[in-house]
Parts: sequence; C-alpha cells; structure tokens
Amino acid sequence: METGEKDLETIQNKFDEMTLAINDLQEEFEENDSELETGARESIGEAVEYILKWFDIDLDVEDAIGEREW
Repeated sequence: METGEKDLETIQNKFDEMTLAINDLQEEFEENDSELETGARESIGEAVEYILKWFDIDLDVEDAIGEREW
C-alpha cells in the first residue's frame, strides 16, 4: 500500500498472508501454555482498520482479517 497499490485482490492477499502468519503463532502460544489474548486480537483488528483508513482502502476490516483463527 505504501507503493500506491490499490488493487483490492492484491491487498487482500497480503492481509491473508499476515493473518495466516498470526494463525501460525497461535500454535506457538499453545505450546507454551498461552494464547493470543483478547486485547491482542482487538489491537490487531484496530491496527488493520487504521491501516485501511490511512491508505483509503475500501476493504472491510472483517474481510481483511477473514482468515483468522483467533
């Protein structure tokens, strides 16, 4: 997005990559008897929403992080 990317499919693919990487972290948390806390999940959603607004991207935050398992 910093490069001026406006193609929603490309942007969604990048958010999917990010979300899947966070999903992978969930396993590591579980292996250490922990979890991705509610505050962290909310913070991620708020950060994604901020980024979408900052770059004026017409994509719903729920869609942007739709791949989440947390």
